[in-house]
Amino acid sequence: MGRFIPLSKPAEEAHVPSPVLTKTDFVRRYEAGEFGNHAPTWGTLQEWLDRDWGTPDQLYHIRNRVKGGLTWYDVPIRRVVSAWSKASKIYGAYNLYISAMAPTEKTLFQGEVQRGLHGLDLYYSTVVATMREALSKQAHSCYGIIALTLLRRFLCPNSLDWLMCLLETYPDHVVEFSTYSCQWGTLPGFNTVFWEVRKY
Repeated sequence: MGRFIPLSKPAEEAHVPSPVLTKTDFVRRYEAGEFGNHAPTWGTLQEWLDRDWGTPDQLYHIRNRVKGGLTWYDVPIRRVVSAWSKASKIYGAYNLYISAMAPTEKTLFQGEVQRGLHGLDLYYSTVVATMREALSKQAHSCYGIIALTLLRRFLCPNSLDWLMCLLETYPDHVVEFSTYSCQWGTLPGFNTVFWEVRKY
C-alpha cells in the first residue's frame, strides 16, 4: 500500500509525510502508491508500452504534471501513441503520464473533501461523468454531519477508512476522489480511487 503510515503506529515511530506543494511532487508520490487506491498508472510512454495490464478495449487517460494542464480522456489503445505525441508537443513528454480510464459509466459520487471549521467540508457531484465535467455541470457543497453521512452512504468501509486516514495524515490538504458501483483500482476491496491530495 505504498508509503502510507497507518494511524495506529505510535507517534514516536511514525514518519510524518511532507506536505504536497506541487503537482510534480504529487504525481511522483501518487505513482509510488503513497495515497492508496488509484488508477493503474505509467510514468512514461515506454512504461505503458511495456505494460502487462488491461484488455484490448481498455481506455486510457493522458494526464499532466502541470497544474491545471490539459488532459486527454477515453483514449483507445490504438491511439495512445498518437495522443501522447500530440500532448508532448504542447507540454513536453516529461510533463505527461498515462493512467487507465476509470469506469466512468459506473460513477456514483465524486468530489473534493477537506477538514474545515465545521468538521468535513465536501464539494461533490453525482453526475455520471469525469470529475472535471461532473463538477462543472452540477455540484453541491455541504459540511459536518451531512458531509460525513454522504461519504458513509457511498464509500465502502475500506474506502471511507482510508479517506479518513488521508485527512488525518495530511492536514490542511484537499483529497479528490471518485466512487464507483464496483471495485476498481490498484488495491482490491475499494470502490473509491483517490485522484489527488494537495495542500490548499
